[in-house]
Amino acid sequence: MLKLSVVIITLNEEKNIGRCLNSVKEIADEIVVVDSFSTDRTEEICKEYGARFIKHEFGGHIEQKNWAIEQTKYRHVLSLDADEELSERLKKSILEVKGDWKFDGYYFNRLTNYCGKWIRHTSWYPARKLRLWDKTKGKWGGINPHDKFKLDKGATRKFLKGDLLHYSYYTINEHIAQINTFSTIVANAYLKENRTASYRNIIFHPLWRLFRDYIIKRGFLDGFYGLVISVNSAHETFLKYIKLRKLVHEKKLVEANHICFFNSAISWGGGEKWHFDVSEFFHQKGTDILVVTNRNSELYRRIAGTNIPHREISVSNLSFLNPFKIRALAKLFKSEKVGTIIINLSSDLKAAGIAAKLAGVKNIIYRRGSAIAIRNTFLNRFLFRRIVTQVIANSEETSRTILQKNKNLIAENRIEVIYNGIELKEYGSQPLEPIYTRKNGEIVIGNAGRLSEEKGQIYLLQLASILKEKGYKFKILIAGKGKLKSKLMKTAKHLKVEEEVIFLGFIDNIRRFNQSIDIFLLTSLYEGFGYVLVEAMAERKPVVAFDIRSSAEIVKDNESGFLVESFNVQELAYKVEILIKDSKLRKTMGEAGRRIVEDVFTFDHTLNKVEALIERESNKEIYSKP
Repeated sequence: MLKLSVVIITLNEEKNIGRCLNSVKEIADEIVVVDSFSTDRTEEICKEYGARFIKHEFGGHIEQKNWAIEQTKYRHVLSLDADEELSERLKKSILEVKGDWKFDGYYFNRLTNYCGKWIRHTSWYPARKLRLWDKTKGKWGGINPHDKFKLDKGATRKFLKGDLLHYSYYTINEHIAQINTFSTIVANAYLKENRTASYRNIIFHPLWRLFRDYIIKRGFLDGFYGLVISVNSAHETFLKYIKLRKLVHEKKLVEANHICFFNSAISWGGGEKWHFDVSEFFHQKGTDILVVTNRNSELYRRIAGTNIPHREISVSNLSFLNPFKIRALAKLFKSEKVGTIIINLSSDLKAAGIAAKLAGVKNIIYRRGSAIAIRNTFLNRFLFRRIVTQVIANSEETSRTILQKNKNLIAENRIEVIYNGIELKEYGSQPLEPIYTRKNGEIVIGNAGRLSEEKGQIYLLQLASILKEKGYKFKILIAGKGKLKSKLMKTAKHLKVEEEVIFLGFIDNIRRFNQSIDIFLLTSLYEGFGYVLVEAMAERKPVVAFDIRSSAEIVKDNESGFLVESFNVQELAYKVEILIKDSKLRKTMGEAGRRIVEDVFTFDHTLNKVEALIERESNKEIYSKP
């Protein structure tokens, strides 16, 4: 006769384990109990029956039972739960098999006792369980906590007479508590298998379970407890699916909050500063982020000086035609589990946007920072209707120009204005070392931006000529670099203002610059958002700007500064003269500008809106698909 190992897993089973062990003592050649550190008398009772008692941390029903099998001496195993016992008929069947083992596994019916009543209907009976087998022919599987032993393909099996008696719940309250526990375990197991929970699962599966158990499987014949079991089984089905849906939502929300900031611009501007500041905030908050930028850019240099995760990339206006580039980007987004990507340049939108779509990125956000009308081309219509999920415009003027050429390019409700914010904590009262030191009581006027046509620095030189002719003592500091530097310097020399105008090049610390000036001027012909205006106002400097629409969103005319007609250098000079002559007005306007920044343009305002946008878009995507 072959040797048989009986294996049982336990946790605080002093109420049941004695009955279980007593039922197997006549058939077992070895009893192995694997316990998850019980605190009651389980160990004491097991040792009274001569069981080998092993303590092992619980990692799941399937995992614990497979580990327990490995601890047995013999090849043939009977696996029981602590709340089960063998009926006399089943014991007789097992003894017969021990004397003449012919199959790889044996199964039998389990009869459950619920609150003192034997349940002979519903899905609880007949419930056939494979519990006796050759351990070399399979292993435990299924879904926790509803495990089942799976024989290898081609293995043989046979049904044995006799019931495995199962003492499940002594009270209905115990059953309800277990339902809550088990439904949680099942939901987590389903999540690991990437299952989802639709409304159909939530509504119809519980109803079908109730109808099947109570009507088709005749649960009504078990009286009151048949109804209780059928209803509770349906309730467990309902719970596992609503819990799974919640877990799926949380998982997708986490993945959606894996944010990629994509900006390949080499030069430094408002968009690059925005990407740096916002990515730094999310990183410090603990959000999984990635910054993708050009290795030769100022943004890369600054990011590389932090511990923010980053990758280098080179993107041109035609990169979207390069399938290898698109494939590499899509692979990157997938590997980093990017759920939201924020793209800054139109060239980046074409390449990174398409790659993100192919990679399954849910939120593809295009941050538009230029108040130039978007051309109504086939490619742009495709990008804004099929790729982009949301647009961030850095001003109302930028928002207006997005639809200027085509009102149907993208739905208006998918465009959100989020101003560039400024971190006012950095703008304390502590003065910094100035970039320029005033001489002989001169007035210092400042301008910052790329040296390019649209920034209008040529008008600053014309202004300098007017002020010099009128005898004012002044200096104009121009911060920035660009392709027009040589031309502008030649023009300054031609106008004989090369001594009054100083080209500083790129300024790393704009606060030092603004603290060195008395008045800030912005002569841009168009701007998405005049971030440099906000920076100057934060330092309590009065500002004078050409009256382009975006500047009017920042500067309150005659309160925090002056707005003048674009190209009108005479009016520009007139307003500057007013401020040169009136130091008290300069201070009053500077304080008014600071209040505007505090009320509208703080970094906290920006971050709150960006966070809300990402969360809203993530939830919209998650809940739009049941």
